[in-house]
Amino acid sequence: MTKSNPLQGLTFTTKPKVETVNPIEVKRAKLIIRLNEQRAMVQCLLENTEFIAYKDVYVIDEETNEKRKVKRPKRIRPWFYQSADKYYFEIKYGTKSLEIQKNKPAIDVGSKDNLLTVINAVIDAVKQGFLDVELKAVKGPTKK
Repeated sequence: MTKSNPLQGLTFTTKPKVETVNPIEVKRAKLIIRLNEQRAMVQCLLENTEFIAYKDVYVIDEETNEKRKVKRPKRIRPWFYQSADKYYFEIKYGTKSLEIQKNKPAIDVGSKDNLLTVINAVIDAVKQGFLDVELKAVKGPTKK
């Protein structure tokens, strides 16, 4: 009695190349997401409404032991602040402020009505790659 090889019916091939993702594009996308959150926060400030952002969290139901996704409020710190009747905006990646010009991390916005214009200009600059040098300088989390 001869055994047939179960691998005989399979088709083998060379390993296909997997396209690597450019780390700068990942950082750009992350920064744009954060800037959009800041834009939503500014819109609520201008409309005098409360800003609440949500994140998805998985919770295990104690009765059925099933995992389910629920929305929980998440804390977002504003990148803009007021000092001496003027508003300023800082572009941040993580907790670090990006310095577009040497030793000048803040953008002078003027009145709070100009905050949306500044954030939109920064988003356009990020999309066009004008902040790539600053994003390259940002170090990611180190793995132990």
